Parts: sequence; C-alpha cells; structure tokens
Amino acid sequence: MFHGGRCYHFSTAEMNWAESQNYCVTKGGQLVIIRSKEEQDFLHRNTEDKSHWIGLNDLETEGHWVWVNNQTLDETGVQFWRKREGETDEPDNWTYENASGEDCASLGNESGGTDVWYDSSCTKEKKSICEKRTAEVFSVF
Repeated sequence: MFHGGRCYHFSTAEMNWAESQNYCVTKGGQLVIIRSKEEQDFLHRNTEDKSHWIGLNDLETEGHWVWVNNQTLDETGVQFWRKREGETDEPDNWTYENASGEDCASLGNESGGTDVWYDSSCTKEKKSICEKRTAEVFSVF
C-alpha cells in the first residue's frame, strides 16, 4: 500500500520481532517507524484489529525506546502507548511470559486495540508492518 510518500507491507505470516525486522530488510525496507497521528491512524485502519510488530524496542537499555533507524521517541516526537485508568500504562515490561520482560513494541495486542502501542515479549509471533520510502528502488513486497 502506498501512503504519504511511503510503501507499506502488512505481513500475513506471524514471526517474532527480530524475524520480522529481518523479513522487512530482505524486502528492502524495515519495520515501520511511526512519525505522526495521521500515519498511526492509517496503520490502525489497515491492520484489521490484529496485532502487528512496529520498529520500536528497548532491547539495549530498559525504558530507552529506540526505532530501528536509531531515533529515539523524543526525536520522532510521537507516542501512542496504551493508557489505563487506575492501572499501569504501557510500556509496563511485564515478565510473566518472558523473564527478560517486554522489549518490543506492537500496534495492539492479542485483544486488538491497534490504535495504540503495547510492549510485548520480542519472542511472541505477530504479523508485522514493513515500510520503505517510495522514492527508493526496491524489490516488490
């Protein structure tokens, strides 16, 4: 899909976060970097409310979220973490599924809700969203 000067690929296969990023790279792109509310809304509309990996993680330093292009959340200026009334907001780094915590971000979780971000165990298998600039020469997704 083309949108806003970028080409997006919504995978049908489910992979863990690292496999998803490698998959995107083999296609000439990367996991999506979300730069605006408008882009977030576009992605949400096209996920069919199924959780998808995005290109955000805190694998190197807990709590320091970095995009696959090494930009921080402060540099991109947007965040759409899930907020909860009277409970801990995302990212919450739960360790009940994986002792190392939740270090990779996705649109939505198993219950849907792809209008917001969740942190998840990077070993979970989810669909993913790849992106590349449309001006780049690339292999067909």
